[in-house]
Amino acid sequence: MPFTFYQIAAYFLIYSCLGWCVEVAYAAVTTGKLVNRGFLNGPVCPIYGFGMLALLFLLRPVLDNNLLLFAGGMLIPSLIELAGGWVLYRLYHTRWWDYTDRPFNLGGYICLEFSLYWGLGAVFVMKLVHPTVAALVDFVPVTLGWVLIGALYLVYAADLVATTIAAAGLAAELEALEKIADGIHAVSDAMTGLIGSTAMDADQKLDESRLQLKLAGAELRTAGARLSVHEMRQMTRAARAKAEEAIQAARMALPSGAEQQQRLARLAAELEARAEEMQAQLQAQLQRRGPFSPGRLLNAFPRLRHGSRRLSLDALRRQLQGGRGPGSREDRDK
Repeated sequence: MPFTFYQIAAYFLIYSCLGWCVEVAYAAVTTGKLVNRGFLNGPVCPIYGFGMLALLFLLRPVLDNNLLLFAGGMLIPSLIELAGGWVLYRLYHTRWWDYTDRPFNLGGYICLEFSLYWGLGAVFVMKLVHPTVAALVDFVPVTLGWVLIGALYLVYAADLVATTIAAAGLAAELEALEKIADGIHAVSDAMTGLIGSTAMDADQKLDESRLQLKLAGAELRTAGARLSVHEMRQMTRAARAKAEEAIQAARMALPSGAEQQQRLARLAAELEARAEEMQAQLQAQLQRRGPFSPGRLLNAFPRLRHGSRRLSLDALRRQLQGGRGPGSREDRDK
C-alpha cells in the first residue's frame, strides 16, 4: 500500500476535522450564523475523511496532471456524497442535505455546482495542503501518535453511537409529524364528501372538539418540555397509530351516515390533539441546544427534508396548523 495503517488512521481524523472547519466556515458565510454543521457532535465530518482517503489512493498516479486531478476530484467526492446521502436516507428516511433547488442535480443528493467545488478543492488540497499534513504526521513519533489516535477514535466512536440514537429519535418524530399531517388531510377530504347538507352540524361538532383541544393546548405545551425519552417514544407510537386509523377511516368513508361523520369528526379532533403534542415536543427539542440531542441536529441542518415527498420542517408545521396539502411544490421548495 502507498500508506501505512498509521498514516491512514491519522489522515482520516485530520481531514474529517478540516472538512468540519470548511462546513462551519461555509455556513457562517452563507447564513451569518456560527453553527456546528457536522452530523456528529464533535468537530468532525466523516464524509470528508473518507473522501480525502479515496483521493489519496486513487489520484496519486495523476498528481502531475491538473486536468485529470480536477476531473477525479469532481467524480470521486460526488460519488461518496451520493452514497452517503442515500445511506443516511435509507437509515433515517431523512435528507440531511438536499440539492433539489439547484440545477443539474441527481436525486437531490449531488449537483454540478458542488461537484465543481469538489474538483477545485481536490486540486488545492492534493497540491498544497496534503504535503504539509503528511509532514506533520511523519514528524510526530509513531508511539505517541498511536496513543493520540486511539484516544480520539474512542471519542469518535462514542459520539457516533450517541448521535445515531439522537438521529433515530428525530427521524421517528418527523415520521409521526408527517403521518399526522396526512391523517388530518385525509379526514378533511373525506368529511368534505360526506357532510353535504349536514355541513353545519359537522362543523359544529368539530368546533366543539377544537374548543376542548384549545383548553388542553396550554397544558400540553407546558408538559412537552418535561417529557422523558421513553414518554416521547410512547407518544410517537400513539400518534402514528392514531393517524393510521384516521387514514383508514377516511378511505372507508361511505357517501352518507351520521355515525361515520361523527367518527371522522372525533378522529380529526384526536389528530389535532396529537398535533398539539408533537408541536410542543418539537418546540422543546428545538430549545435544547446541548450535544447529543435531536435539537442539535435540527439546528445543524435547518433545511433538512423528510420522507419521500422531501417535506421541510416548516412544511410539516404548516400542515399541522391546517396549511397547504402535503407535498405541494411550494413546500418542497422551502
